[in-house]
Amino acid sequence: MEKKYTKESLQETIKALEIKQAEKGQLLKRELLNTYENIKSINIFRNIIKEFYSTDKYKQDFVEIIAGLTTGFLTKKIVVGKSKNPLLKIVGLAIQFGITTLVSKKYNTLKDSVIQIISRFLDEKEDKRQK
Repeated sequence: MEKKYTKESLQETIKALEIKQAEKGQLLKRELLNTYENIKSINIFRNIIKEFYSTDKYKQDFVEIIAGLTTGFLTKKIVVGKSKNPLLKIVGLAIQFGITTLVSKKYNTLKDSVIQIISRFLDEKEDKRQK
């Protein structure tokens, strides 16, 4: 035999489901913010510092790591800005991670390229002043 639903019972069920959905939404939001906090730059930086003091390997690469983190952080700030959008923040973190990794791995190549660009720029300015 089929169950008979009344208007009131359906409204109560809908209300209960809406409350449950709102609670799950809040829980998801808290988890997303928690995840975001755990992968923030400062927390990554803290972990790197701990490893730096515990091993000799990172003492040699300290400048490369700091350069990578700094460029990654600045890139994220440029892309995300002061947005409160969680999705945009996650995209910003992904970009930051990619830039940080790229700069850390290719530090010497990038450093040489930047030095060449600055030298050319300064040489051009010097040539214009002499003319």
